[in-house]
Amino acid sequence: MNQAIGMIETRGLLALIEATDAMLKSSEVHCLGKKQVGGGLNTVLITGDVAAVETAIQAAIASVQYLGEGLLAASHVIPRPDIDAFSFVEEVTKIEEIKTPEPEEELTEIIELTETSEVIEQEPKEKVLNELQQMKVTELRKLAKEQPNFSIPQKNIHRANKEKLIKALMDSLIINE
Repeated sequence: MNQAIGMIETRGLLALIEATDAMLKSSEVHCLGKKQVGGGLNTVLITGDVAAVETAIQAAIASVQYLGEGLLAASHVIPRPDIDAFSFVEEVTKIEEIKTPEPEEELTEIIELTETSEVIEQEPKEKVLNELQQMKVTELRKLAKEQPNFSIPQKNIHRANKEKLIKALMDSLIINE
């Protein structure tokens, strides 16, 4: 089995992703890695059988050209390289473990939210009413859409006038306390 190295260089990350997707789907090839060259240029290297690599590179070229003109910078296939393909390619980036939040972090967030809601509860209702009356109708509608279990249905919020919105928002604040 004759091995080959295929390289494709694109302008922009989107074109690189499109090229890599086309190469890996079209042939039995393996991705050696990607390199951000600079100036918007990105390179991806693949390896596999000579015919598979050539087919994959052609598929990537067609895919990137379909995506847009000028996105393909260069492409090249090295059939039967004299050196080991992995000797000049940086180690493929390792997948980092997904860090699950510790229970202490979650408790801190909950405590902070509780403290914030207590501050809101301590404000006099007259002050909240005054602030709502100073808001524009569009701002009141936006605020109303953000409220859970709001008394006015979502589809009718855009029809409600300022007085109805303020009354419903005040009722919502009393219920949510």
